[in-house]
Amino acid sequence: MTVQRILIVGGGVAGPTLALLLAKHLPSSQITILERSTTQSELGQVVDIEGPSQEIMSRLNLLPLLREASTHEQGIEVVNEQGGLIGRLPAGQSGGASKEIEIMRPRLSKVIYNATREYKNVQWRFGKTVTAIEERQDDVLVEVSDVETKETQKDGFDLVVAADGLRSKTRNLILPANLRKDCIKSLDVYIAFFSLPAEVQDRPYSRLLSLPGSRNALIKPIDENISSAYLSVANHDDELSEARRSRDTRRKREIMSARFKGSGWETDRMAREILTTDNFYFEEISQIKLNKWSHGKCVLLGDTAWCPSPLTGQGTNTAVLGAYILAHCIITHSDNLEKAFAEYEQMMRGYVDKIQAIPLGGRLPKLINPDSGWGIWIQRTIIGAVSRLGLYKYIPESKVDYEGLPDL
Repeated sequence: MTVQRILIVGGGVAGPTLALLLAKHLPSSQITILERSTTQSELGQVVDIEGPSQEIMSRLNLLPLLREASTHEQGIEVVNEQGGLIGRLPAGQSGGASKEIEIMRPRLSKVIYNATREYKNVQWRFGKTVTAIEERQDDVLVEVSDVETKETQKDGFDLVVAADGLRSKTRNLILPANLRKDCIKSLDVYIAFFSLPAEVQDRPYSRLLSLPGSRNALIKPIDENISSAYLSVANHDDELSEARRSRDTRRKREIMSARFKGSGWETDRMAREILTTDNFYFEEISQIKLNKWSHGKCVLLGDTAWCPSPLTGQGTNTAVLGAYILAHCIITHSDNLEKAFAEYEQMMRGYVDKIQAIPLGGRLPKLINPDSGWGIWIQRTIIGAVSRLGLYKYIPESKVDYEGLPDL
């Protein structure tokens, strides 16, 4: 029987992209998107759209909107504690002549959200979360809870897609314990993302300061009103790991503020703003490693299935690609989900394995985030030479292409 009732859990990028494709090519289907937030989220940081995801957005006629909403960042400047320029690496000047689009994640999500609203067979339900899933012979019985009132209701669906992120609770309801055990692999990098009021020096380049203790402070331009800030620690840290597991947002803010306050450049500005910003997110950078992305009539998508981590820069790109490939497989085998899921894994597994690989056997974060002052001096010397001599023009791109993108 062709799938008719489709539930997608997660209103970020992957889930709505899938909904958009299915709504277009399966017009008789009824697609419901559940999002835990009570409204379309305005929170999130900068992401890149390049390679296959840019081609997919072009096929969806969304690329002009994304270009218009991009940050128009011109590259990155590496600075010292006094704010002095160490080196500048212009955007789009590598050997690969990258044409990536940098865009705030909320703006990307809004473009996709607005596109789904044009289809009458797509329904959004905000402030909802899944609390139970029961596989039945002919469908999947899903218990949905209201985040605020805690009231629940049960509905049957032909297909359930979990796209609710790295810490997905839906994944735990779908996969048996033996298939999901220890699937979250920490990379021992802790990062705080937050917004701060823009200042004139924030544009048009990102600015990066490396500090002893494998610490980094980064400010990226967004627009005339808002800039995006990142504070990271690339060492295993029990205090930060415990803070991540807690629900004490105030504590997370205070710990990261204390780690950077008084460290030079604009760290005092960042340490102050992190305490009050509305747009704050803290995470222990991790990857998801699973041997199987589906069970019964349920399937995982995006970070929920294979989170590559921000260290790869490919999370959003792979989410869009995964949504496109999954849509292709469901549309092609709409009367046989087992076959659709098998083909989905076959078409995505090799690509995911490539983009999840952290260079140098996983040691790259340690090498590019020196722990000592001596290591930072070496790093700055190299960056200064690369900038001064224009050697960045010969740095190859690190993106992974996807061969044989199917037509939809």
